[in-house]
Amino acid sequence: MAFLQKIKQYIFNGQKKVHHLLDPDSDFWYSKLANSFIIATIILNILAFTLETEPNIRLEFYILFQNIEYFSLIVFTVEYLLRFWSAPASEEYQGLSASKARWKYTTSFFGIIDLLAIIPFFFSFFIPNTEALRIIRLFRVFKVMRYNAAMNTLLTVVKEKAKDLMSVIFLLTILLILASSGVYLFEHEAQPEHFGSILRAMWWAIVTISTVGYGDAVPITVAGRIFAGGIMVLGIGLVALPAGILASAFSEQLGRHKIQYRNAVQDILAKGQGLNAEDEHILKSMQNKCNLSDQDAKSLYQEVASNLEKQAKQDQAMADVAKYIVAQPQKQNITKEESKATPLQNAEKPIKFCANCGEEIAKTDNYCRYCGKNLKN
Repeated sequence: MAFLQKIKQYIFNGQKKVHHLLDPDSDFWYSKLANSFIIATIILNILAFTLETEPNIRLEFYILFQNIEYFSLIVFTVEYLLRFWSAPASEEYQGLSASKARWKYTTSFFGIIDLLAIIPFFFSFFIPNTEALRIIRLFRVFKVMRYNAAMNTLLTVVKEKAKDLMSVIFLLTILLILASSGVYLFEHEAQPEHFGSILRAMWWAIVTISTVGYGDAVPITVAGRIFAGGIMVLGIGLVALPAGILASAFSEQLGRHKIQYRNAVQDILAKGQGLNAEDEHILKSMQNKCNLSDQDAKSLYQEVASNLEKQAKQDQAMADVAKYIVAQPQKQNITKEESKATPLQNAEKPIKFCANCGEEIAKTDNYCRYCGKNLKN
């Protein structure tokens, strides 16, 4: 049993190292090197795919494009298998069994993107290599989102506000139907080629509500133009709603990121052992994950350090007061000069102690609420 436990621990340590190697937020040099290599491969692959669509270039550099595709396929396949294997070591799936962690990764957004990046090649063995199958390779561009903290934040925001965004889409759909139906009513006789049916009028409704306005189809009747003006005003308001929802949610998410970083700094500094190399890597990784600038991270660190220093001084002052009171339990009456000599004057708390009975009282009290002593004299 002990041997099996050692084997499991050895495997888990290996999974943890692989996870750190592929972690886009890691601050270790080997992680930065591996992630930079993957990003460069993605960019090279997308560039090759774009140039390959030009017939003359594709014929001239066909072998080069094939080699780039095989190289990219090897890199992305190895990456996918390593991410799949090391999923149990991810903090995101902490507490889950190995099988559940791997399933969570497989069904996650980036897990699906990683799979779509390699699956067209294997499908080509069973079905013809059509253009539609080749287009799926474009999903590789979404892999870059993993290495951009701002894009990850945006994805989180979209997930959180999915219901609100769906409500806006529902309103836009209603407006689209009303706009196409209304313009059909006013314009179908004057312009049957553009507004001969509600389906034809929907093109005009889409470009009008989205404020694009191509101008290929415009109302010519007075009633149609008045109706179109109202639709334009409503379209501007509704199209702006998703932007407002996302902007507000994005700001809230950044605020939560600052709280996460502040808590991480406080947990490390609360140990009272200062910062070591491992702590610096943890904070840097948290900074990258939270998409914080160096200035923001430095300000939060100084804020937490200053608060902990003040708290330590307050605790020390209270400890000095407690020691003084315990050291003189037999004295019932303390003179004015003795009370001034106590460490009470160094306490930074908004309280003080009665010189007669030693009970805690507010600094603004004129009389002790316990013994009634006049505190003015």
